[in-house]
Amino acid sequence: MLAWWLTASVPLQAAELRPVSLWIPGNPEGLAARQMTFLVKRIEERLPRHFVFTPETGAACPPEAQLLTQIREGRIDIAVMGDALIDEVPRLSLFRLPWLFTDRDHVQRALYAGLEDEIRTHVEQAVPVIVVGIYENAFRQIRAERAILGPEDIAQRKILVNEGRKLRDLLRALGAIPQKYPPSDAAEAMEKGIVDAFDGPLDALLRLPIGDKAPVITLTRHVYEPTFVVASKAFWESLSAEERAALTEIGVDFSDTAAQLATTYQTALAKRLPRKLKLQAMAPDRFAPVTAQFRAQYERNYGSDWLDFVDGARAAETPR
Repeated sequence: MLAWWLTASVPLQAAELRPVSLWIPGNPEGLAARQMTFLVKRIEERLPRHFVFTPETGAACPPEAQLLTQIREGRIDIAVMGDALIDEVPRLSLFRLPWLFTDRDHVQRALYAGLEDEIRTHVEQAVPVIVVGIYENAFRQIRAERAILGPEDIAQRKILVNEGRKLRDLLRALGAIPQKYPPSDAAEAMEKGIVDAFDGPLDALLRLPIGDKAPVITLTRHVYEPTFVVASKAFWESLSAEERAALTEIGVDFSDTAAQLATTYQTALAKRLPRKLKLQAMAPDRFAPVTAQFRAQYERNYGSDWLDFVDGARAAETPR
C-alpha cells in the first residue's frame, strides 16, 4: 500500500528519474511509514523530476542493525532507525535517560534550541552517515497484567525488549529482567513464563498477539524514542549542491509536521483501544532518585551541554 502511494503519481519520465531506496523498519501502517510518506511528498514537490523513491517496510525490511551496516557501506540510500543508532553512538544514550523529557513539546523545544544541530554534527562525526532529520516518534510504555506505579512494580519483572541494547541495559538497571524474544511469539513467551510484561511504544503494544493476558498499558513514558532518518555518504556525495541544500532544508523543516503526525496518530490509537485494554497513567515522581542517578552518570561521561538544552527547554513556554 505504501509503495503504491509513493509511486502512483510518478510521471511517464520515471525511467529518467534517479531511483532512491528508502528503508523503514516496523509496521507498514505505523507512524514512521506515515511520516516518510509525507516527507517524500515534500521532497518531490521541492525537487520535481529528480527522484523516484522505492520504500521497503514491514517483512521486507531487515532489522535496524543490518540497515545501519548497509547504509554505512553505501549499499542503500536512506533508512529510518532509532535503537541501532543510539546503540552505535554512545552519546545518544541521552535518549535512554529515564524520565528526562516531560512531553513531546519538551523534546521539540530542546531540538529547536540547538540540540538537533549538536546531534547531527556529533553523529556525522562518529558514523559515516548523513543525518537528514530527527523526528518525533513516541514515548515507550509497559504492558502487563497490572499497572506500574513505582520502582517495586518494575523490579524482577521479566519484560520483553526485543530491540535496543542500551534500552535493555536501562531496564536491567531499574531492576527488571529484560528478555529478547520475537514479538510475534509474545503469547508463547507469556504462556511459558519467559516474560510477564512488554516494553514498547503504544502502537507496538496494541499489536502484540497476546489477547487479554496483559490487560493494562501503563503510560510509564520511561524513555523517549526518536526517529533518525539517515542517508549514506555515497548517496549524499552523488547529489548536486542544489539537491543537498534542498534535502537539508526539507529535513529540518519537516520536524513540525512529523510532530503533528505523531500527535494525530497517538490520538487515533487511543480512540481505537480495545474495550478490555486499560490505559493507566503513571506519575514519575517516585522514580526521581533513579532519574537523578542516571543523569549524573551521563554528565560524568559526556558533560552537561546537551543536558543544558533539555533543561532550558523544560523552562521555556513555547517552541520557536
